[in-house]
Amino acid sequence: MADALDSLLTTTLHRLKEFAAFLTPTATSPLTQPIDEPPNPLHVLRDAALLVKAHTTKLSLLAINKPFTPSAIAKVLRQLSAEALPALMSAVQICQQERSTYGTMMAAEAQARVRRVFREMESLLQEIQSLAQGETSNKSTLTSTGVVWEACDALILLEKLGVGGLAVQKAEQWRDTIKDAIEELREWAAGEDEENEGFDTLLDENDEAVEGDRDSVEDLFNAANSLPKDRPELRTLVEEADGRLKKVVLLYTAVLKRRLKTFDAGTKDLAVEEREKAVRRMDEAMENLQRIPHQIDELAACFYDLDEAKSKAGLEKCVKEAVAASTVMAKGWNGQTDEFTAWSVKWRAAVEGV
Repeated sequence: MADALDSLLTTTLHRLKEFAAFLTPTATSPLTQPIDEPPNPLHVLRDAALLVKAHTTKLSLLAINKPFTPSAIAKVLRQLSAEALPALMSAVQICQQERSTYGTMMAAEAQARVRRVFREMESLLQEIQSLAQGETSNKSTLTSTGVVWEACDALILLEKLGVGGLAVQKAEQWRDTIKDAIEELREWAAGEDEENEGFDTLLDENDEAVEGDRDSVEDLFNAANSLPKDRPELRTLVEEADGRLKKVVLLYTAVLKRRLKTFDAGTKDLAVEEREKAVRRMDEAMENLQRIPHQIDELAACFYDLDEAKSKAGLEKCVKEAVAASTVMAKGWNGQTDEFTAWSVKWRAAVEGV
């Protein structure tokens, strides 16, 4: 029985590795037949994740309790491999197949979260295999089970969030990232560099050749840590960027309130074609909103390099991306104009400085 368990563990680990490889973002999806009349994939993810939690808990307890019983572990492992693992893969396939219903964002998120479950399960089974072979494990199987549970809970959460809830979660994270970037840029412009406070103490006025070179040495030392005093045009540009990027943050807040948080309720009664159109709009807007934090990081790097031309171009790129998102989100999910539509026109004029 010990040999049979070891063989089963090896086979299951190989299967998990294959599944995880299929779910990498750059992997080519295996050829599979479309699933006719597919169930709600978010429900499948939830139910399969609950199964994984139950089976991994049993496996962990069986592995640490004496006597070690290979037959009992093998029975649970077969159930896990036959039921939960295929269900998770099927759910990912349905999300991809039904992107017009669940969106590209949800499909990608389901794929990433299922892949994490497989990777964490792989770690747990490797530890159980070590115990089965009489070896000592570096980690407790209960600890590894807890990590598997955490990954499964992330899958269960997808069903609770839905398409709109996931969009809200993502957009709030991106907005917070932008806020942090704006604050860092503001501190840099103001010269609030706490890490290098007291630099003057390194320059003793009595040291030879220091007094005459003090300004140039300080400029060199602080170039990447604060905005030089002799760059008024760049300072003006930083102030402009601060004001316009704060308006970008305001757009995130408005889109969250008026569009993303109303998606599920605002689309549930739409005809199939209209809802699919709304899903496409959601995906397009989320791609815009996702790119902006990265563009702002690039913009900040241009400022820190004291490159005025690239900073101007980077700022316009950020604003253009935000305007694109506002344009996609201008009308309500039913295709009609509303308060946000009128607000977005005024916001665009303000952020573009028209």
